[in-house]
Formats: sequence, C-alpha cells, structure tokens
Amino acid sequence: MNELPEYQKAQLLLEKNEIFVSPAEAHGVISGLLACGLNIDDKEYLGLLSDVFNDGESFSHDLKLFFGTIYKQVVASFNDDAFAFDLFLPSDDETLIDQANGLVSWVAGFMLGFGLKQKDYGKLSGDVKEVISDFSEITRLDTTFEETDEDSNALHEVIEYVRVSALLCFAELGKEQTTEHDKKTLH
Repeated sequence: MNELPEYQKAQLLLEKNEIFVSPAEAHGVISGLLACGLNIDDKEYLGLLSDVFNDGESFSHDLKLFFGTIYKQVVASFNDDAFAFDLFLPSDDETLIDQANGLVSWVAGFMLGFGLKQKDYGKLSGDVKEVISDFSEITRLDTTFEETDEDSNALHEVIEYVRVSALLCFAELGKEQTTEHDKKTLH
C-alpha cells in the first residue's frame, strides 16, 4: 500500500505551491469523492481538485504526484479487507487542538468531496444520511481541548467514528461503483 508522506512535509508542499488547504482536508476531499462512488479508475479527481483548490489551474508535477499518492492510498485502504483505512491527520505528537482542527478539516473536506459527486441525497440509505448529518455537526466541533487523557480519549473516539463512517459510505456507494466496473470488464 502506498505510504502517505509525513504530515508536516505535505503541509509545506501545499503551501509552497500556494494551495491553502491542510493535508487533512485534501485527504478528506479525495476520500469523500471515492466514498460517494467516483469511478476509481477515473483520473477526474485531479480536475475536481484543481477546480476546488487551485481555481481550475493545472497543478505542478509535485502536487500531481502528491495527490496521486493520496488517491492510490485511499483506494487501496478503502478496498483493504482488514479495514486499514485511516484519516490523514496531524500526528499524536501534535497538540489535541491541532489534531482536532485536523479532524474538522478532514470532515469538511470529506463533505466537500462527497457533495461534488453525490447529487441525489434522496437515494442514500438512512445510515449514510445519518453519517452526513453527523459529519455536518463535527465540522462545528469546538476544538479547544485540554491536554488530558479524558479529552484525548474523547477526540480519538470521534476520529474512530469518522473513520468507520467513511468506510460505511464507501461500502454502500463506492464498492457498488467498483463492482459494476468489474462486471463490465469481465465480459
């Protein structure tokens, strides 16, 4: 499975290229696109990211590689039987506030990516609708955490909920897309 770069290096790469989003948000957008059923063989994601992050301008070679690495990693981890999918957030060495802000950015990115491709919310299952509602609430999360074990545990419970919820969305909407595609290629 493709490894993601170190979070701070990813942040510096984005800033150097004047892309003013966090690595967490970028990972969230890509995850949201895939979770709502973007065809995983499609290169459309680069155009969508360019529209959202770079006013439609083409990305530098470095950024194309970076986003390609994230894309491949998310595809591989979403399809992993061991549920290896994880959010790309600031490390546990960072403050709880930085981790919480990363989580909020990731969830906001997921909602953006999901919304770019998912146009018919009426057809979503009750579980997916609940996830979208919960994610909407998480984007308004108060990120002033104390550096206590209790707050750390609470934040990590929310992170785990978000991780499992993203997998649920992919299982319902993303896998359906890949299964249809696989059937087409077998004929």
